[in-house]
Amino acid sequence: MNNRKLFKNISFFTLFNVINSAIPFLLLPILTTYLSPDDYAIIDIFFNVSLIATPIVGLSVVQSISRYYFEDVDLPKFITTVFLVLVSSGLIFMLISVVITFLAQGFIESYNFPPFIIIVAVCYVIFSQVSEILLILWRVSYKTLQFGVFRVSKTILDLGLSVILIVCFEMGWEGRLIPQFLVAFLFCIIACFLLYRNGFLNILRIDKVYKKEALSFSLPLVFHTLGGNLIGFSDRFFILFMLGLSEVGIYSVGYQIGMVIALLQNSFNQAWVPFFFGKLKEDNYDEKVRIVKISYAYFLLILFLVLVFYLLTPFIYKYFIGSAFTTGSAVVLWILLGYAFNGMYKMVANYLFYLKKTKLIAYMTLGSAILNLILNYLLIQKNGILGAAQATTITFFVLFLGVFILSYKNYKMPWGLNKINT
Repeated sequence: MNNRKLFKNISFFTLFNVINSAIPFLLLPILTTYLSPDDYAIIDIFFNVSLIATPIVGLSVVQSISRYYFEDVDLPKFITTVFLVLVSSGLIFMLISVVITFLAQGFIESYNFPPFIIIVAVCYVIFSQVSEILLILWRVSYKTLQFGVFRVSKTILDLGLSVILIVCFEMGWEGRLIPQFLVAFLFCIIACFLLYRNGFLNILRIDKVYKKEALSFSLPLVFHTLGGNLIGFSDRFFILFMLGLSEVGIYSVGYQIGMVIALLQNSFNQAWVPFFFGKLKEDNYDEKVRIVKISYAYFLLILFLVLVFYLLTPFIYKYFIGSAFTTGSAVVLWILLGYAFNGMYKMVANYLFYLKKTKLIAYMTLGSAILNLILNYLLIQKNGILGAAQATTITFFVLFLGVFILSYKNYKMPWGLNKINT
């Protein structure tokens, strides 16, 4: 792939991801006006429960597609195996969620949460992961138009229904969660149909060899993804237990604004990975130098973008955010910086993914997650919701540094500036 094609695909992925994320961002004035901080907190914690449940419910098996797509495998048989493993695991965890809900009902209700939130979150995860199979296939094959239309259409329908229920029918948090669940189910059905029509679900039988390969790659990623989600979202639960539900809502709005960097770095990574894996497979020194140059330029660019969005924060809060949420503006800079380090981490972690050394990534992520839990407790006690954002930034920086060292030791690249200039 030449520079122009790489730039084109990065641009398209970024465009569709910007559109996809801009829609909920532009709805912040509506949501922060019609919803109380308590309502917003319930919505945000449901989202975070879903994220934490994703690697557990699906065993992260869907992620194996992005790596084995570049291997000599029978792709339809491999996709069918992944699909069936996902559904089987999902059904088991759905039964487990019912039991947990029954046993913990009193505890959940004591924090003013609906008792069925865990069951709904698990079902939502299953539906979303089936759609993710299709999205990953489109992404690694650079079918950016299909990828973008599917994602953006899903988001528009989801949030459009939410606005109708919240504004016109004056529903609270229910007006946001009901559309999320129903739209996820609808697009799961659409994804199944498209996978079947394109020959990826034509023989509904698990291949034992592919099952073993997929799980050997993905099971360490359960801990990696779980650790990553804990780093990104455990702060909500600390804030809930230590400061209260309203503070969760205020913090969540600031966090969502700060995550604009996550949107940009994730868009880049989605387009970068197929190109990156292809170049590593060539094992050409000049191409490795080129990759290192792009990596350093990317690090500088993402830090520059942090500064730009930080300077825009006062304007965003003045014109877009309801007055009940303005005290959360201080967290934005820390979240921007944290996700800049997270973007740098993804660049260097890709070497370990290429080598299929997912266990190393899992160890680093779990270690960082434990650090994050400790920092959340200490810093929230000291600085309130600002401490939660600071814990996120410190943890993502430590994770980036640790994975960079592991990548440096396991895959030789010309990282030295003297090598780049020669």
